[in-house]
Amino acid sequence: MSPSVDLTPQTFARLQTHAVPLVDNIESVINRMIDSYEATGSPAPNGSSRGSNAGGGHEQARKFAPTTPPDLTHTKIVAVDLCGRRLDHSQTNWFGLLAAAIREAKERTKSAGEFKHLVSVNFVDGKKTDKGYRFVSDIGLSVQQQDANASWRAACHIAQQLRIPLHVTFAWLQNEGAAFPGVVGQISVAAG
Repeated sequence: MSPSVDLTPQTFARLQTHAVPLVDNIESVINRMIDSYEATGSPAPNGSSRGSNAGGGHEQARKFAPTTPPDLTHTKIVAVDLCGRRLDHSQTNWFGLLAAAIREAKERTKSAGEFKHLVSVNFVDGKKTDKGYRFVSDIGLSVQQQDANASWRAACHIAQQLRIPLHVTFAWLQNEGAAFPGVVGQISVAAG
């Protein structure tokens, strides 16, 4: 019988940043890391050290300005903290970030006009599932999905206008089209 290991959502998310989608499973990623460590003495598969700090972020992550980040195409979110709360693992993706920011906007605005001014992406009341829309049931809106760059811009705009803290840790996939393949990055909006 194989031993069973429980991972925290944060550790699992970190492990996923080292996986090749549709190729790797947990064991293959761990084996690659062990192989790399045994061969080079470096625990990370690309030869860089990526320890985590007490806040769950990455000590050596590259920090980028919130209004002028590099191209976020081919990135995967590792962790999101919005208003001091860490998003659940199931929401730790670009659409989850966008939906969480829109949820905050809905809770904090006083009028439909103010809300519409804050949300820069297409949305409709009620359930709509065609043309790229996804229903966010707890707020009763359908939001049109965006790529990573547009999702960040929309979430950043909401956080800046509401003056709420937003911190995103992400990693570029090992893809030749990525701006910084294999690099971990962070973008933050400070509370105002």
